[in-house]
Amino acid sequence: MNIFALVPVKKFESSKSRLEAILSIDERMKLSGLLLMNTISVLEKSSAISEIVVVSSDEQAIEIARRSDVKVLREAKDHGVNAAIALADDYSSKNGAHATIVIPQDLPLLTAADVNMLCRIAESPDRCLVICPSMRFDGSNALLRKPSGLLRTHYEEDSFNAHIRAATQFGIPIKVFLSQRIMIDLDCIEDIKILMKKRITNIPVAYLKSKVRNNLLA
Repeated sequence: MNIFALVPVKKFESSKSRLEAILSIDERMKLSGLLLMNTISVLEKSSAISEIVVVSSDEQAIEIARRSDVKVLREAKDHGVNAAIALADDYSSKNGAHATIVIPQDLPLLTAADVNMLCRIAESPDRCLVICPSMRFDGSNALLRKPSGLLRTHYEEDSFNAHIRAATQFGIPIKVFLSQRIMIDLDCIEDIKILMKKRITNIPVAYLKSKVRNNLLA
């Protein structure tokens, strides 16, 4: 089964705005780049992924992606996650994808083992949606659609429940995969507090720890 990993990347300069109380814009941009590099590296190690597709209008993100053996789809302008995924869906359907998995760039604890497990869950039936929510069960931190054009995405507020409702409406079998490593993202300061308690350290996490003041995490 050919599974394409779709990685939508927003402009680095506008990412992680909810962390501006503890990180400068330069630090947030640096963190975004490190997170993207880590995500691509993890997906490259996954034996289940046939191709990685990065979609972005950000020049730094495009440069990072081009350093690796991944497909880059350049957007003229950032129109949001759903528009980016629609572009990637079109590419995937034309290039032999049997399924796609949407992976945000900001999952600092993502592992290839988790990606492989999520893909194995989708081996049957022939038509299904596999979803891993965010820690607050309001986001979709991993979304596998089989076949690739199964369902348009709903990455707006409360996307986890929006995807569940849409799949239910069309009679699509739903499988919920709960992986704490996937469920932890980096959207707000509370997410950083959770992350700082974890012993796992990689390059983006190490950078974050070096920049975050201890008294803000007390």
